Amino acid sequence: MRTRNAEKETLRIALEKLEKTIELTAEVYPEVDPEGPDAVIRIIWQDMEWHFAAEVKYTLTRAMTGAVVQQLRRHFKKGIIIAKYVTPQVAELLKELDAPFLDAAGNAYLNEPPLFVFIKGNKPTEMYTEKPPIRAFRPAGLQVVFALLCNPGLEKAQYREIAKAADVALGTVGWIMRDLRQTGNLVEMGKRGRRLIQKEKLLARWATAYPEQLKPKKLIGTFRAANTDWWKDAELPGPETYWGGEIAAAKLTQHLQPQTATIYTHELKVLLKWLIRNRIRQDPDGNIEIMRKFWKFEPDWEYPNLTHPVLTYADLLATADDRNIETAGIIYDKAIARLIRED
Repeated sequence: MRTRNAEKETLRIALEKLEKTIELTAEVYPEVDPEGPDAVIRIIWQDMEWHFAAEVKYTLTRAMTGAVVQQLRRHFKKGIIIAKYVTPQVAELLKELDAPFLDAAGNAYLNEPPLFVFIKGNKPTEMYTEKPPIRAFRPAGLQVVFALLCNPGLEKAQYREIAKAADVALGTVGWIMRDLRQTGNLVEMGKRGRRLIQKEKLLARWATAYPEQLKPKKLIGTFRAANTDWWKDAELPGPETYWGGEIAAAKLTQHLQPQTATIYTHELKVLLKWLIRNRIRQDPDGNIEIMRKFWKFEPDWEYPNLTHPVLTYADLLATADDRNIETAGIIYDKAIARLIRED
């Protein structure tokens, strides 16, 4: 098992709670693969046995759910989420996605016929406080990690160049690079410079943190169009305005009928005039979200009016919608896998 102390304790308590609630055996199974899941657990009930690859999350919110579910589906036939606490709303969502989970409050969902368990509403027995993320997964750090993921080899550049690409202060980069060394995602190779490693896990962590830490800070406003198909013939104004989320995914894969439009822009005044021309009005409950662009690099990407696939992928997962999670997997295979492949 490769989890840190807090996650180890979360896993231990979650398994104990399940055993006390249901007459079964739940235990950590020996696992030594450093590239494998956080843990492998074994559940034994009435002479039947199941093994689950476990992802242990101290915190699990709705915005994080899509990224965690997709991570499990991609790598493991049977995956399970272990968390400190799962709210009733997130429990219902995980059940809809048929994503097994356990938490340290005794809530659980298992659907392995004839074994079926669904428990929600148990409150945590101690005050639940969210751990602050390390700097690499706070807003400025997420901008740096995004720039590194989208630009292979950028980690070898001078800090000033990295800061410019990520649109952050120069002093921020040093802290973030130190954090990435601590998490095992960056290694120093002497004269050969720095190398970003375990990029698949770094992407998973970035996609989980992005909708919680960075995206809300970049939201300019929500809007609504008079015509639901308005986007099909609309051409975005300016070179620094991009389709993101579901529309970018639809244009990339032809696998999705967008319900929400996401637009990233650096040219707000130009975009506002464009919104008026297209009869798009501000609406707090609207399905068009306008976001402030948070990068200053030109990615090696063949679709200049679409966000980089790393961002499209994260936006899809943030919706926690099953169809969007499926489409995110297609984008991963089509455009991201080669980008994060280890040298």
